[in-house]
Amino acid sequence: MWQFQSITNPSSAALWFSDGAPLSVPRGGKGVSSRLIVQGQGFLDVTDFQNGFPNGPVMDIVNLNGQVFDYTPSPNVDFTLSLPGDGTFSATQLSKCLTLSGQLKPLPVISSTDVDYFNQMIEDNCVPYPNIPDAPGKTTAQIAALGQQLFPFTPYSFQLAMAVYDWTTASFTRLVLMKIFEYTNIGSAPYPLDQASIAAAIWASNWGTYTPQNVDYMRSFLMVPANSLQNVESQLTQVATALQTFSAVENRLLCAAFQSLPRTSIVSEPQLFSGQVDISQLGTEHFGIEFLQCPLNDGPVGTPLQTPLEAALDTYIQVGQVITSKMVWSFGSSLAEAMQYQNGIVLTASPPTDAWVWDTVSYITALSDDPNKIEYTFAPGSSFEVLGVAQTTVQGKQVWSITLQPLV
Repeated sequence: MWQFQSITNPSSAALWFSDGAPLSVPRGGKGVSSRLIVQGQGFLDVTDFQNGFPNGPVMDIVNLNGQVFDYTPSPNVDFTLSLPGDGTFSATQLSKCLTLSGQLKPLPVISSTDVDYFNQMIEDNCVPYPNIPDAPGKTTAQIAALGQQLFPFTPYSFQLAMAVYDWTTASFTRLVLMKIFEYTNIGSAPYPLDQASIAAAIWASNWGTYTPQNVDYMRSFLMVPANSLQNVESQLTQVATALQTFSAVENRLLCAAFQSLPRTSIVSEPQLFSGQVDISQLGTEHFGIEFLQCPLNDGPVGTPLQTPLEAALDTYIQVGQVITSKMVWSFGSSLAEAMQYQNGIVLTASPPTDAWVWDTVSYITALSDDPNKIEYTFAPGSSFEVLGVAQTTVQGKQVWSITLQPLV
């Protein structure tokens, strides 16, 4: 366990821990990472590796944004912390009179224009997804309270919390479709869309109440219930520009929220897993288009954005290559959970060998519509090195197993 005995803060910046507890309380335990938020300056992640030094001997270590203190064999350690106001910090381990210094991790940039647009989507009842049939959901008051706890450094804490909450609902389908079906190598954002594929995916939705005949589901796409593919295509033509803006705004808010959430130590989660493709009406032919490296992103517009999985694995998704996601990517903490969502592909994410925490993935369960759904998210534009690709059998099912290492 560790504790700040005193904090020197000459700029009088407001300070919070994202766990909501007072600054002075003891924290830690094996693998526990705690995030200190410094108003206007940045984040300090304090991670306790009690009895569990990663990839090495058993030692008691506390890591502060990469600065390492060894407190073996004492069960507890006390620090003083100095925050001079310039985005740096220094900490002193009192028992050893050892002082180390480092940089705070940056706060996100949040556009007020994006917030205004998102507020309008909330007012228009397009956010959050209502009448969730398979999860308890959260009230607006609960989401607001979590926003205040997790994002107290910004006046837009509610909008960040709401964006994450909305992602955990069926709204994630909208956010996925509007990203993977962009021709991202044609011009600049907003990119042209493969509207025929988007319409076909919406029309093929058949997951519980999430069908094109359902009012709530279609409202999430800024549409009304449809009775034919042609009707979906017609409606999409009218709303495509607004729908793409909606997606882009919400994704930017998600990126800001993900950057701000506490980190997870590699001791508590040594690997993460994802079943793909996790929208039931999509198949393995849609996996390759999730990445900026897909040649189909060059168009021409009207070329269906789909490619045989084997073709993608034979070209740009090979061992040693780097792939970059177009969309938010969700992972869980167990292979068994990933197998529940897989549609032929299972991903395993392994942290860099020198990592202490997962710096590019965020644990979002606290903001989920279902408190029992363990979920970690990578932001759009996250890059990964491909470490392994193989066909294998898991729980009696043959799947493609792809091992990835996130790049910072």
